[in-house]
Amino acid sequence: MKRSENGMADENEEKYESNAARRLKALGGDEKTEPEEPVKVDKLANFWHYNKAKILIGGAFFIILAISLVQLINRQNPDVSILYAGPDYITPNASREFCSTVGLLTGDMNGDGREYVRLEDLVYMSDGQIEEYIEAAKAENVDAAVDTLKNKEVADRFVFEVFGGDAMLLILAEDQYEMVKEGGGFERLDSLYETIPDGAIDDYGIRFNETQFCRFFDSAKVFPEDAVIALRTIPTASALTGKKRYEKLHAIAEEAFRKIVDFKFPEGYEEKLEE
Repeated sequence: MKRSENGMADENEEKYESNAARRLKALGGDEKTEPEEPVKVDKLANFWHYNKAKILIGGAFFIILAISLVQLINRQNPDVSILYAGPDYITPNASREFCSTVGLLTGDMNGDGREYVRLEDLVYMSDGQIEEYIEAAKAENVDAAVDTLKNKEVADRFVFEVFGGDAMLLILAEDQYEMVKEGGGFERLDSLYETIPDGAIDDYGIRFNETQFCRFFDSAKVFPEDAVIALRTIPTASALTGKKRYEKLHAIAEEAFRKIVDFKFPEGYEEKLEE
């Protein structure tokens, strides 16, 4: 510190140093403070903090896409598709057993090395079936309820499947069968056979439970007693949606129809009739 000739510190300089010291103390340092080290930033953690939502959404999308692709690659094309519609519910186990039985009969029809039959079941009731259901419930003194909205949704889907879906082989309760027949949706039996098979109820359908196939295999006894088996015509709209594809589906369905309808009891088999 500089002093004046009389040995006293310069008043201004002392005041300046005091002010500077106070400022350093307030900042927690002194005149010889070391320079602070730069703050280290974890770039990865910082990136995750600001982008984790996008990363999570993108990851979820990728997983869903991967699963969908695997399912698409592994998806089996059925050898034959069968459409059922009626008031009776068919359990998943019963459906699988029926399809396995039909698959043993039809074999690999599309050449992919597998036997796979698909049953599309649409459970709903016509107006007449609803009336019968309610009357039967009253006779047994039990409550009866019908989800009319759900019933209509399935009925609408049935119309779409019949006139625009892939299934050409149909097993339908009689009311549903009559609806399709009125719309001209079935092949005539005399266009398929020189001699009309036993069990025919008209020019188009055969009572399913009268076929030897149904009478022989217990797994086939899953449909309503009045169910009818029939072959659907190629839809007119196929001219716009792929006629060759529908012609192939129709040819396969016709072969499956014949194998079911023409099935005969094994030699020596004696049918056990219910008393």
